[in-house]
Amino acid sequence: MGSSREPFCPDDIIRDWLAQRPCPGGFALIVPDNLDMLEVTAGPLQTHLLHRLMQERLATYFEPSNMAGDEAMDGFLVCLRSSDSAACRILVEQALEDISDIKLEHGVRSIALTARAGIVWTETGISPEVVRRNLVTAIVAARHEQRSCMVLDRPDIATINSTELTAQLICDLPVAIAENRLQLHAQDIVATGSGPDAPREVEILLQLLDREGNAYPPSSFLPAAEKSALIEMVDRWVLRRVLVDFASDLHAHPELRVSINISAPTLSNPAFAGLLAEILRQSEIDPQRVQLEITESSAIRNLDQARSNIRKARQLGCRIALDDFGAGLSSYGYLTAFEPDCIKIDGALIQNVVKPENVEAQIVRSIIHLAHELGIEVVAEHVSSPEILKALRDLGADKVQGFELGRPGPLSQLFESRGRRHADKEQGSDAE
Repeated sequence: MGSSREPFCPDDIIRDWLAQRPCPGGFALIVPDNLDMLEVTAGPLQTHLLHRLMQERLATYFEPSNMAGDEAMDGFLVCLRSSDSAACRILVEQALEDISDIKLEHGVRSIALTARAGIVWTETGISPEVVRRNLVTAIVAARHEQRSCMVLDRPDIATINSTELTAQLICDLPVAIAENRLQLHAQDIVATGSGPDAPREVEILLQLLDREGNAYPPSSFLPAAEKSALIEMVDRWVLRRVLVDFASDLHAHPELRVSINISAPTLSNPAFAGLLAEILRQSEIDPQRVQLEITESSAIRNLDQARSNIRKARQLGCRIALDDFGAGLSSYGYLTAFEPDCIKIDGALIQNVVKPENVEAQIVRSIIHLAHELGIEVVAEHVSSPEILKALRDLGADKVQGFELGRPGPLSQLFESRGRRHADKEQGSDAE
């Protein structure tokens, strides 16, 4: 876990170094990777000692005049004098490896230090503000990609751009909610053997609009939101928006069922079950029409609390689904802990089910067999072709979801189109 504080990276020091001749080849920002945990475990005295040891270790690689740091241990700024970018990167990576050997004994426990680095190369006319922003961006990207070192250059430019976009969207998210720019979309979940009068089921999805009207899918901002308190804000908003604000539309279409994603942090919150009960009371929606999807994208830290919340949600009448099943090692653990009504097989497995000899096809077959033995419904996600759809029907999937069955569309338009179809049907009956 990294520090939530902005790393030590002052513009005035960067400005002084840029003014020197010859101009530095680049800069590195080296930050402790487990600072929060160090402070919890060891306290300020030991953290101060680790800061000094880290500084001493870095001084074996870089001249003290080319280093700057702060006592809060939010990082060390390093001036890379050489124009040989490859040699500079190797030197930084060696320093990171050496830092990982720093250990202290604290009572009956030992304390180890790890660090990450961001590197930025200089160019003519670059400003201190741009250098600082790029260094912090590289550090954030390194954490996101679980890499020890990230260099702001061409090989990593896609990751850097993605990180910058995610940062912009995350910072905009609370305002987007207030300005109604977080939009609800719905995608059909279709039974493989359904007839024309079968109940319709949709998964609720999100789309974020910026102030210029550009639309961004959930993958652009939700994974990052799950690492902060923002995801609980989003979950609360979605539940209220779907079940309370659209209550009249849902009452007008009693055949429609909704499946709503609930994040791991929300499930670990003791207040969740009470919130869900209150929302259901306000909406007067039959809870059996509501399915809560538990995603594997973020590990559930408080499994006992999550299990309690899920048990209470089921007592209210809601269905429980495990999303992205098969994507991670926790799938079968969650299957035991939560006893779901439904599992949704991860789309990465679905893409290769057409050929029975493929490992993915065999895994999907075994998941479906196990689920049916336990009386659990199976949904296959990311169905993108007729061939995949046929293979899943042959394998025994109960329901399917994906572009082959229909793309997501605004939830409001879903109700409008269903209202028109219902009116047309009634007119036809009257004509007869």
